[in-house]
Amino acid sequence: MAIQTSVLNSSQVLIVEDEAVTRTALTVLLEYQGAIVVSVGSIQEGIHAIKSGFQPELLVSNIRLPDGNGARVLEAVRQQDLELGRQTVAIALTGEAIEMIRVDPDSAGFEVYLPKPYDSGILLRTIARLMSDERRE
Repeated sequence: MAIQTSVLNSSQVLIVEDEAVTRTALTVLLEYQGAIVVSVGSIQEGIHAIKSGFQPELLVSNIRLPDGNGARVLEAVRQQDLELGRQTVAIALTGEAIEMIRVDPDSAGFEVYLPKPYDSGILLRTIARLMSDERRE
């Protein structure tokens, strides 16, 4: 189930997901699409990856993690975006009720909120659409 290879080919992707099976599945899925993936299991590891110089073009993050809200990683990404003059695409994956997330100010800022368990096809089509939109701007 390959998407347009030009969309993710050599794109840097940061995955923040505490569930090891989901993290591995996402990593394999996105690497198969040509992405360069850094995959971490906590907010602190995600922030460390950003502060260490990793510059993702796509963030895929769980919202509720053992060490807090995934939007904290998004804040670090947005700070880096300001410094680099760009906009990273951010997708939230969550087992939480989507309507609750939309009204939770701590979870704001992601372009798309997808439910877990996620559908690979929907995720890839969403990434293709968002990444294509971002590159046209």
